[in-house]
Amino acid sequence: MRLGWARALWHAAASLPSGGRGGLDRLEIGEFAWRSKRQLEALCRARAQPVYLGGNEALCRILGRYKMFLDARDSGLGAHLLLDGCWEMGLTRHVARHLRAGMTAIDIGANFGYYTILFGALVGELGHVYAIEPLPPAVALLRRSLALNGFFRNVTVIEAAAGAAPGGSLLLHAPDREPKNARIVGSPEAVAAAGGALYEVPQVQIDALAARWRHIDFIKIDAEGSEEAIIAGMSALLRRDRPHLVLEFNAARARDPEALLATLGAIYERRPRYLDLHGRLRPATAAQLLTEHFGIDWLVVFSV
Repeated sequence: MRLGWARALWHAAASLPSGGRGGLDRLEIGEFAWRSKRQLEALCRARAQPVYLGGNEALCRILGRYKMFLDARDSGLGAHLLLDGCWEMGLTRHVARHLRAGMTAIDIGANFGYYTILFGALVGELGHVYAIEPLPPAVALLRRSLALNGFFRNVTVIEAAAGAAPGGSLLLHAPDREPKNARIVGSPEAVAAAGGALYEVPQVQIDALAARWRHIDFIKIDAEGSEEAIIAGMSALLRRDRPHLVLEFNAARARDPEALLATLGAIYERRPRYLDLHGRLRPATAAQLLTEHFGIDWLVVFSV
């Protein structure tokens, strides 16, 4: 009877996905580059271990090993991280395949810091990450998560909205329970009926900042309709370094989406590609990105 119990236990343990050098109790960040989406999601979910701290604040483990503070009222992103310990596994795997130790990356629209933490882990102590986020409550939690995980040395947080011009201020609207969908608006009247909170936030121009930065290797932009202004304010950097660029693109949110794609296509001198849900790069045409699934977000990749 005792032998049968031991054999059953051994088979149960053998059926679990192994965790790399650290075994089952940890998940090495490099494994996100090669493990299957299904394995990674299962491992992250098993390690999430969320805990409510009170005062609308929660703590969980993301990416199998890093701790992250979250607003427990956030239903769009925070709730999923608390349950799953990961977000957009296709993009997470893509980032892990293209960021290396010693590189420099920019996370535009960092929010609570999921990708900022991923970037910081991948570039290591010899690399650097610039996290740009204008929403004050999100920045407060982002800073605490970075300090908790020891990323205060290789991550610089810039509490501002990236835009076309240096200086000045912009008006940011954050919907209730959906801070990841915070967006720049022209006036309070534009969102008067929508509810949520309004913030006056400083504006920064990436080109003005990057004049003091070393070569940029990787950029992620998730800015809910501000993409054109951001690209206009970083065109010199893009031409200088031609970094690997992942852009959340939605034709319905842009004033001139065709011109935006044309601008980036001219800089990178190649057709864009898009990321599918599994993190696979697929060829794309401008016509496809402009018309198919209109109003839906694409993860468009530009690279050399």
